[in-house]
Amino acid sequence: MPRREDFLNRIDARLDEADRDGRFACMLGRTDREAMGRLVHSGMLHSPYPGVFVHSELWQSLGIGEQQLRLARSLGAMHPDWTFCDATAALAHGLPVSHRQLSHVHVCHLGSGRHSRGLVRWHATDAGETTFASGIRVTSLERSAVDCLLSMDFGDGLAVADATLRRLESHTDSLDKALGRLGAGRRGIRQARLTLSHADPRSESGGESIARARMIELGFVVPELQVEFVDPLTGKGSRVDFLWRLSDGSMVVGELDGRQKYVDPVMTQGRDAVELLSAERLRESRLTRSARVVRFSFADVCNADYFERLLDSFRIPRRPGFRHV
Repeated sequence: MPRREDFLNRIDARLDEADRDGRFACMLGRTDREAMGRLVHSGMLHSPYPGVFVHSELWQSLGIGEQQLRLARSLGAMHPDWTFCDATAALAHGLPVSHRQLSHVHVCHLGSGRHSRGLVRWHATDAGETTFASGIRVTSLERSAVDCLLSMDFGDGLAVADATLRRLESHTDSLDKALGRLGAGRRGIRQARLTLSHADPRSESGGESIARARMIELGFVVPELQVEFVDPLTGKGSRVDFLWRLSDGSMVVGELDGRQKYVDPVMTQGRDAVELLSAERLRESRLTRSARVVRFSFADVCNADYFERLLDSFRIPRRPGFRHV
C-alpha cells in the first residue's frame, strides 16, 4: 500500500473514532501534527485549536453549540485536569447559551488574572464543586449559572436564569442564594441581580427568554407565559408563548417563530414541516376567536426599533414609569 494512502487511512481511522466519541481528533506528536497541518492547508481538515483536527465537511455541518461541546471534549481529553466554567459549562449542562457567547472555551485556573490565549479564556478562580456533564469536567449547575449571570448581558443572562430555574424546579430564591454565596464582591453582581429579578421558569426556550428581555428593555408590560387556550370544538388545550390582557378586556397573543420547531426531531415528533405549518395555521385560526395574534421571529426581536413598532401596532401597553435596564 502506498505510504501516503496508508497515512490517510490511519488519519481517517483516528478522525472516525473521535467522531464516534463526540469529539475531534487530538494529535500530540510533532510529525502527525505537521502532516495534519498540510491537510488543513489543503482544505480537507479543519483545526479549531492547535493539535485538534476534524474533517472540514463535518465541522461545517455542526451547529455552533455542538462545535463547542466537541472541542471542549477534545481539550478535556488532552488536559484531564481542566475544569470548564462559565458559558462552556452552561452549554454542557444543557442551558441555552447564545451563539455570541460561544467565541471562547472557558476554563478555570488558580493563577492570577483572567486572560485569553487564542480560543481559550482562562478564569482565575477556584472551580469549587465540580461534576461531569456532556462528557467534560465542569463547575456545578448553580455555579455555572452564576458565572453566566455575572458575565452576560440582560437577554443572554435571562435565558440562562430561566432555564436554570426550570432545572432546579424552584423559584428565584434558590438561585438568588447561590448568587449571593458565589457572586458576592465579583464584577457584574449588580447586573446579575437585576437579570435574576426578572427570571421565570415558565419560559420554555432561550429565544423566548431573550424576546421577553427585549420587551422588558423596551418598557412593555411583562406578558403572561405559557397560558393555555382550550379549543371549544375539540376540547384540546394549546399553550401560547406570551399573553397580554389589555385594559379594554381584549387579549393579544405573542408567538415567537423559530426554525427549531420545524426541524428538531424532538419537537416535530415525526411530522414534516408542511404538516407542522398546516397545524400551526389551524391552531392560530382558532386562537383568533379569542385574541389577536402577533407573530415575530428572533431576527425581529434583535431589531429593537422594528420590534418596538410591531408591539406598539398591537397596542401592547407600557409599564408606568419604566426605565431601560
